[in-house]
Amino acid sequence: MKRFVEVAVKTVYVADKPYTYSVPDGFDVSVGRLVKVPFGKGDRAADGVVLSVFEQEGLTEVKALLSVSHFSIGEKGVALANYIKNRYFCSLFDAFRLLTPSFSGKGAVPVFEKFVELSSSDGEKLKPKSEKQKKVLDFLRKNGKVSLETLIFNTSVSRSVIYSLVKKGNINIVLEQRMRIPNSVKNAAKSVERDNELNPAQKKAFDEISARLGSGGCHLLYGVTGSGKTHVFISLVNKVLSDGKSVIILLPEISLTFQVVTRFCGYYGEKVALLHSGLSKGEKSDEWERIERGDARVVIGTRSAVFAPVRNLGLIIIDEEQEHTYKSEMSPKYHAREIASYRVANEKALLLLASATPSFESFYKAKAGIIGYSELTERFNSRPLPKVLTVDLGREVYSGNTLSVSRLLAKEIDENLKRGEQTILFMNRRGHSSYIACPKCKYVYRCPNCGISLTFHRNDGKLHCHYCNYKEDLPFSCRECGTETLRYSGTGTQKVEEQLLSLFPGIKILRMDADSVSGKNSRDEILTSFGNGEADILLGTQMITKGLDFPNVTLVGVLNADGLLYSSDFRAYEKTFALVTQVTGRAGRSDKSGRAVVQTFSPSHEVLRFAYKQDYIGFYNDQISLRKSLLYPPFCDICQCVFISETEEDAFSSADRFIEKIAALLQEEENKDIKMSIIKPRATSVPMVDGKSRVRILIKCLDVARTRGFLAEIYNEFIREKENKKVSVSVDMNPLTIL
Repeated sequence: MKRFVEVAVKTVYVADKPYTYSVPDGFDVSVGRLVKVPFGKGDRAADGVVLSVFEQEGLTEVKALLSVSHFSIGEKGVALANYIKNRYFCSLFDAFRLLTPSFSGKGAVPVFEKFVELSSSDGEKLKPKSEKQKKVLDFLRKNGKVSLETLIFNTSVSRSVIYSLVKKGNINIVLEQRMRIPNSVKNAAKSVERDNELNPAQKKAFDEISARLGSGGCHLLYGVTGSGKTHVFISLVNKVLSDGKSVIILLPEISLTFQVVTRFCGYYGEKVALLHSGLSKGEKSDEWERIERGDARVVIGTRSAVFAPVRNLGLIIIDEEQEHTYKSEMSPKYHAREIASYRVANEKALLLLASATPSFESFYKAKAGIIGYSELTERFNSRPLPKVLTVDLGREVYSGNTLSVSRLLAKEIDENLKRGEQTILFMNRRGHSSYIACPKCKYVYRCPNCGISLTFHRNDGKLHCHYCNYKEDLPFSCRECGTETLRYSGTGTQKVEEQLLSLFPGIKILRMDADSVSGKNSRDEILTSFGNGEADILLGTQMITKGLDFPNVTLVGVLNADGLLYSSDFRAYEKTFALVTQVTGRAGRSDKSGRAVVQTFSPSHEVLRFAYKQDYIGFYNDQISLRKSLLYPPFCDICQCVFISETEEDAFSSADRFIEKIAALLQEEENKDIKMSIIKPRATSVPMVDGKSRVRILIKCLDVARTRGFLAEIYNEFIREKENKKVSVSVDMNPLTIL
């Protein structure tokens, strides 16, 4: 009988369905195999993934596969992709893209290198005619197989000498794949670190967690900053590796991978693999291959590393599990925590969530006994928490200080400089000035696509939009009235850097934000330099607020703690508490005591008072009853639907039609068990991005298969209707940011 396959093809969402193709003789196909197929008008070659293989008589007019790749995601990968499609309102192929780097195109092809080896182990049989040939053979006898370039460099002979020995049969030249291992792994693998003795609290946590390995469940490790959670991680990794299994460790920021990779490579060498968006396509492809072959059994990376094809998964660790970076903002809008939970349940592993400031959802589940729980309530070696000093910015401005650095913080920085100790300063806004305005006519330079004020960036002398990436040259006069003196208002990291250099001439400052880390290895270089004591101050945005561990950092400054506190997001207090707690926790992590200066217009705010003491449990208990009374997570789930159109009127009318469709279907008998509460349409906090209006609705519901299926049905109908063709819609279950 003739063989056929069903294939998920790379196509638009409305055309997302399995397509049948015949299998030419000699093609080796199986579920999960990557293929090329003819598709659409002109039978263009399209990527696809095999969903099923079957035999049947009588199927005619079916197109044939064009080619079959050696690469396969297997049946487990297909099952995971189906889970992603059903949960995150995306096409099946979009889900497959997450599971393999092979769709990345150019740059992902293997690189091969020539190696030279002796053709006989009996050196007496090899009779070179010249001293140069003898030099080559002696080097190979001593060193074994080496790369051709290494051989030429160390023997100083020409290629003709080497190829003459090949012709004589003395040596062989073979092609071998050269693995493009990231520099941070190669360099860190040279370090050695073995001491990992646990204190009683850490040992208790380790015992509680290791007892649940293989359960397919989830466990939360709560520990104050500096309590030594990483020591517990290492002991767990040792246990899992000794059992012949593999580990995935997820981190919220690329900047954190450097220190973590350095530490773990000290224990496990090149058994460690690194996966994040900062790698080249070739590096990512080769790391993926090392993982798949089982050469690397400890995978460290950011969000996408949760899909790593490890052999025999035993443990997934998500550090700083509350961070928004674990949730994708692009379709598929998956959360790494949910993918990890699916994987450990299906592969009989364990998911360990860890943080000094867990998400309310995770802590609620832990307290309810739904997931396991362990805690570390004291810093490692009984080190004290940093002393927190507060500055009332209102009084500071009233007294005449308009700089971003208060007088108290400047005094503390000066003391650190005198003692040769280092400082970390946090400013959650990049660029120089957040807006440029005319003092005479009050004109503000705004993005023509988004309507928001443009930010001045000193490095290129341009005004930038941080939403659509629009840029324009810095004006020398007001375009409205011609006034030549413009006011540079608002503060970003670049302006703070200028002010610090004015206050402390000659000091060395390293700035770490999206502008300064655009180079491939720039993050690692900045952190290495700071760790080596080559700078006095590390100034940066959120990428410096968590996970970093520098023994000589004794002072942390939060330049404005109010950035998130008064936003309309129901998680505003939770995010502010986490941010202040995490960044102040960077100080005093070794034998030296630490202190933190928090600058705010609300020094007595209850959220900040809890954060100063790192009292997460007190903060949680204070806030959870309010969440319950307002019916917000963890007591319900929230679905955010965003409607994007050329005009605000179209965006609002499409949102209204979506709500009408929900209301109509809820009236049907089979749907009356579905409970939903819809918050009426409103413009998003930034109502226009890239020239298009954005309107959102929020739906309070229960995130169960029944609800998702109901919303998927409405979504599928909605995007197929003619009147909605000019509107794009995104559906996001449990967004971490309310637009």
